[in-house]
Amino acid sequence: MPIDPASGPVSHFALYGETPGADDPEFIHIEDIQVRSSLYDWRIAPHLHRRMFQIVHVIDGPASVQIEDRQEEAEGPCAICIPGNVVHGFGFSARTLGFVVTVSETLLLDTGHRDAHDLFDPLLAEARLISFRQDAARARLVRTLLEQMAHEFQARELGRNAMFEWLFHALLMAIRRQIATERESAETKGEDRETFSEACRLIEDHYREHMTVSAYATRLGMSQPRLNRLCHRFAGKTFLDLLHDRLALEAQRHLIYTSATIEMVAYELGFADPAYFCRFFKRRTGRTPSEFRRERNGGR
Repeated sequence: MPIDPASGPVSHFALYGETPGADDPEFIHIEDIQVRSSLYDWRIAPHLHRRMFQIVHVIDGPASVQIEDRQEEAEGPCAICIPGNVVHGFGFSARTLGFVVTVSETLLLDTGHRDAHDLFDPLLAEARLISFRQDAARARLVRTLLEQMAHEFQARELGRNAMFEWLFHALLMAIRRQIATERESAETKGEDRETFSEACRLIEDHYREHMTVSAYATRLGMSQPRLNRLCHRFAGKTFLDLLHDRLALEAQRHLIYTSATIEMVAYELGFADPAYFCRFFKRRTGRTPSEFRRERNGGR
């Protein structure tokens, strides 16, 4: 259910729907998404928590997420990490499954976990939505950790608080690793896109020279199979197909916009044998150069 950001003033809640109580440096809470959201017709209006860090993990189903003045549509599995004093709201559906974990920010600054502070900084610096839809194994791990946390929260067995804290930090680490994976994927994609662009520039500069694909790959500092994989990823074609597409395009331009003979066009494009050029052109276009020129000139 979508959120209406203009529904009224932002409320300050310890937990949504509860008035703030005394600060508790050991405050930890977990509940099923449906438990509280069903009380409010699946809509959690924009609000904030002071000095509390919250993870809303959607295992399955849709969620409308409002962070300050930004709104996103999400689908589980995903996690929304919300530091204290950040305005946030949600819209769920009756089929949305998941958990809400809330802890005191003091717990995150516990000196017993000082070595992990730098790792967790990206979670505490800003609110963010992290998708697990491309990593089923990590999504299962997060779900298992949350289910065990819910059990510990209810069971009150020996060492309950310590176990809950250990599980919570394991949950933080799983989410932090997912952020790192997303970042690495984005960086790799950006680097690959730049390499593909460089490959296209090389084609533009050298297509008349009839260099081998291996020679292009060497100039790009990669193997021929990797170059082909890169081209398939961004263009759905092999490098040779892209190279031949560029040659055929230039041949068509010459045939349409100049009066050069077929032999002259062939030599201009680096073909040593005009007959081979004609065979190449027909393979790429389905017509001979003469047929193509006649069609474009209205049959003359």
